[in-house]
Amino acid sequence: MQNIILFLAIILLFISCTSDEVLVHPNEKKYDITSYLQELDSSGDNINDDTLLFQIGYQNIYYGKYERGNALIEYALSKRDTITDNDYHAWSVQNTKNGNYKIAIDKLEKAMMINPQRESGYYGWVLLYYYRDYKKALAILEQQDAYTPDFSDAPVGEDIHYLKGLCLMQLKNYQKAVTEFDTYINNLARTHGEDFVDVYTFVQKGRCLTQLGEFDKAINSYKKAIKYYKECTEAYYFMGLTQLEMNKKDSACINLNKALNMIKKRYKSSDTYIEYFHEIYPQQIEENIIKSCK
Repeated sequence: MQNIILFLAIILLFISCTSDEVLVHPNEKKYDITSYLQELDSSGDNINDDTLLFQIGYQNIYYGKYERGNALIEYALSKRDTITDNDYHAWSVQNTKNGNYKIAIDKLEKAMMINPQRESGYYGWVLLYYYRDYKKALAILEQQDAYTPDFSDAPVGEDIHYLKGLCLMQLKNYQKAVTEFDTYINNLARTHGEDFVDVYTFVQKGRCLTQLGEFDKAINSYKKAIKYYKECTEAYYFMGLTQLEMNKKDSACINLNKALNMIKKRYKSSDTYIEYFHEIYPQQIEENIIKSCK
């Protein structure tokens, strides 16, 4: 009995210590940049130039000196009479790329408070690709779309209807996702031609149609992606999976093997910072071939 009481006392002591640490943590001492400012000054940098200090801080974050870089940017902005949404936006960018999401999201929220119309497109894009907060991303993108009812925005170069479609697809609202993809496809086909549409829109549309059980329409969508980009590995792969659902094993295995051969030749959609929603890897293609085609 004494051992049990002693054990419980130790546990309570541990919890108490942990709680104290949690309470103290938010009030951590800020990074002291005094010596770094002296170093910059002795190197000939104008430490009264807030724009220069911001740039140096940004470079520090880029090279992994997160605490020093963010502290220097904070110091630089403290010298300004007004901080704009562009300032907060720029502060967030490299922090997002380097995975400092807590800092990045805080700065984007501040940018949104100052100028939501200018910032909502980028913020929605970041929420979708980096934070994978699909519900919030969709709400922000809807907000951005409402600002410009007469034309389609393209946050970070991607059509807003395509981005909304991705959010809806990830939220498993496949029918609405297809509607958004079709809006993008039809708008661009009308103004420039269907061959200007990002081919991966057809891939995503096909995946949604497969989930809806509309297999023939899905196959047509994959074929359209291949029509405009013959090396679209992802279209062959997802078409193969759809054909397996249709019990068309021979056709499925042909397309899965095509996808494997193409990805080995490095025909693959990828990005330095994010993983695309249609991104595939050799191992998963091989697994499906072993499972269904051997």
